[in-house]
Amino acid sequence: MAASFGNGHASGLVDEGLRTLNRVRVVAMAIGDTATWKGAAPGDDEIDIIARAIRFGILENPVRHWLGGDAQKTALIDGLSIFLPEGERYFIRSLKHYSPKLKDKALAAEINGYSVQEAFHTREHEDYNRALARLGYDVETMEEPVRKTLRSDKIPVFRLAVTCAIEHLTATLSTVTLRNPQFLADAAPAYRRLWMWHALEELEHKAVALDVLDAATIKYSGFKRYMLRTMAFNAVAWTFLMITLRNIRLFAKADGLKTGPRFWLRLVWLLFGMPGYWRKCAPLVLKYYLPGFSPLNKDDDELIRKGRAWLYTEFMTLEAAKSAPHAAESL
Repeated sequence: MAASFGNGHASGLVDEGLRTLNRVRVVAMAIGDTATWKGAAPGDDEIDIIARAIRFGILENPVRHWLGGDAQKTALIDGLSIFLPEGERYFIRSLKHYSPKLKDKALAAEINGYSVQEAFHTREHEDYNRALARLGYDVETMEEPVRKTLRSDKIPVFRLAVTCAIEHLTATLSTVTLRNPQFLADAAPAYRRLWMWHALEELEHKAVALDVLDAATIKYSGFKRYMLRTMAFNAVAWTFLMITLRNIRLFAKADGLKTGPRFWLRLVWLLFGMPGYWRKCAPLVLKYYLPGFSPLNKDDDELIRKGRAWLYTEFMTLEAAKSAPHAAESL
């Protein structure tokens, strides 16, 4: 299942993006047993999209129930990763189809930056899902309906509308995660870094797909564009819910958990009670049905600044820990 950046479709997309980036800086980082961040600043408000080539080492060190030892909380987030490798490739194809046709060169450059970020996400979530398989989860069965659904879309403008819908869901989850970092307070460190990194980058590029949809449907009436956008979202939300619930059962089966009434009642409590993951998402999700919807929120810039600062501090702390033994030896 895993793809190497040395070859394949993801590699070509990354190479193409890197050659043509204008407003995008690529910050290279790596993490195995240690981490490095070469020549990077905590963040630059002048740069909207920063593609970060981080390696999190999850494949080498998979952790079962990595979120506070809680199987259900962990499965809810692991379940998101099941969608992502196929989903990220789908997003890249959807936007790249329109890139040569755009008159707005700045938007074309943002598509390149978006594609590089999504290609790195693909790589890391392929490793993540391979790690799940090593832990005994039936990832192949979980991924099958995702592949089947996304590979059935053949109409470019509908693919683009579906991409916008999925991006709104991921941006919503990312906003809620960055607003509520306590959600990941009990997470294993590598997993917390990965999901904070992913949330940050989703916010950085959250408007790109909708900007492309606006450009691609410029001849549509406002009503026709609204119906395309919202009907695609209805289809995405229903499919996401059905696949998520199906896969929750598969996670529970692998963990030896019975999916009786108590299991589902607790899951509902986690989603809508405390901590209320989906309850906190609901107002942002429903904004998508507003005519003239904008994906931008008042606190986006602040969340991005905080996310960049957190990620930078996290990796600088790892570098300091790496060098500490050598400093001690020289004393």
